[in-house]
Amino acid sequence: MKSKIRRNHEKCNLCMRCVQDCASGVWKKIAGMPAMTDPELCNQCSHCLAVCPKNAIENDYLKPAKVRRVKRKQIDPDVYKEIALSRRSIRHFTDDPVDPDTVKKIIEVARFSPTASNSQHVSYIVITDPEVLKEISEMVFDLAVSFYKYSTTRSGQFIFKGLKMSAAVEAMLEKYIEPMAYYIELKDAGRDLILHHAPVLMLLHGPGMSFFGADNCNIAAANITNYAHSLGLGSCYIGFVTILSRISKKLCRLVNLPKSRKVYASVVLGHPSIKHTNIVSRIQPEITWVDGK
Repeated sequence: MKSKIRRNHEKCNLCMRCVQDCASGVWKKIAGMPAMTDPELCNQCSHCLAVCPKNAIENDYLKPAKVRRVKRKQIDPDVYKEIALSRRSIRHFTDDPVDPDTVKKIIEVARFSPTASNSQHVSYIVITDPEVLKEISEMVFDLAVSFYKYSTTRSGQFIFKGLKMSAAVEAMLEKYIEPMAYYIELKDAGRDLILHHAPVLMLLHGPGMSFFGADNCNIAAANITNYAHSLGLGSCYIGFVTILSRISKKLCRLVNLPKSRKVYASVVLGHPSIKHTNIVSRIQPEITWVDGK
């Protein structure tokens, strides 16, 4: 029976890179030669194909037609740095729709984001229906208004006083709940404080019982926001939509989220109506070195 993973002996130069780079123990050095063992352990990460300088690896789990040489001359660290430093969270968009092909182009890049054990279990829900977007925005805002109204009652004041014993919760309440009267005025004037009238909302979801679902989805979301920025689009993480998806079955039904899945990241996309011309300052990070010195 033909092996699912093979080494082309005529092409192989015995560099052993497949052995060195295999994280699953499929490739091992036996009698001084790279040998394929335990193919059932392969997690289809493609490292063996990517690292082989002679294209000597054949893996039936993968699609060799998709393998191509890296265009290293196009990798410019200064370009990437400028993208990362200049990307802003956009909360003002034009009325122009985002071309569906552009959304697909962004997801095509995002799907190459790393996932734990090469699970590749990140999926996407793309919402462009204005009525659905409006309903989602109102669901989130209405929930916040309910919290605000409750905070003005006697029992609510007692509960919120206890919650404020947590510095993190206190900061959240001071930022989002206590100024709610002003936010209500803005909403009544036509401002969308949740989705910002963005024409696209992307929900990144993975298995509900995944140890690394949040990591996988948010790595992909970071690539989405950076690549969208390079295309001239604006984006913004909408954490409140992610939170609401955990507690609202209505929202999950509205976006057709499979029951076994969980939303780990929510991002809006659109054409910015405001341009940011400057790179801004950031506080210096706290860095702890554990270097053995």
